[in-house]
Amino acid sequence: MRRMLILLALSASVLAPRAAFAARPAVLDRQAKKACLSGDYVKGVGILAELYVDTGDATYLYNQGRCYEQNVRYVEAAERFREYLRKAPKLSAKVREEVEQHIADCEAAIAKSQPSAPPPPAPPPTPPLAPPPAQIVAQAPAPAPEIRPWQRTAKWVATGAAVAFLGLGVAGHAIYYGKNSDYNDDPTCGGAEDTGRCKSLADSADTAQIVAIAGYSAAAVAAGLAVTFWLTDKPSAQAPQPTGVAVSCAPALAGLACAGRF
Repeated sequence: MRRMLILLALSASVLAPRAAFAARPAVLDRQAKKACLSGDYVKGVGILAELYVDTGDATYLYNQGRCYEQNVRYVEAAERFREYLRKAPKLSAKVREEVEQHIADCEAAIAKSQPSAPPPPAPPPTPPLAPPPAQIVAQAPAPAPEIRPWQRTAKWVATGAAVAFLGLGVAGHAIYYGKNSDYNDDPTCGGAEDTGRCKSLADSADTAQIVAIAGYSAAAVAAGLAVTFWLTDKPSAQAPQPTGVAVSCAPALAGLACAGRF
């Protein structure tokens, strides 16, 4: 009898801790559920995390998601539900669909809680309209294009005259050079026995020099007029602007400066 009592005492001492350990998850799960429903989600999630570490049961991850969801912590809830799907891949289609619906609800709540985009800024006030073109023309009439049809003929006449006078100047210059060379080559010229031929050569050279100077000068004037006529031939709607034209002719026998308006 005494031996039976000892065996019963030893059995009770061994089975009692096992029963207490078996009852521990249920007690903790009840405490976690109570904390979540009372708004203390930190305590509830902490208890569920401890149970998951002790047992490895992924159901406690799902319960963490529900605890967060009940306390309007939708971001954390969606993360716990996704973690549950990863840790429990062998769920039935119905359970998986239920968990995915929880995730969708959390994401919808998150999007709804985001602040709406500010309204676009109001457009700037429209400036007052400018007066119609008719009023502008009446207030400041634009100058009419100035048309000079005679310039179309004058530019060609002046150009031809410039070429002709330039040819005359070149010819006179060539004659002057030839007569002067003949005078210098004749030993009788410039000495005591100066003949009539030498005087004729000198007079011809002087005349040719005058012709060359006159030809170059006239060519310069005609060229200046031609340039002016060519530049002013086209009509212009703008206000007249002063313009200067300078022309010079070589070889240092004539020079001319011309000015015109167009």
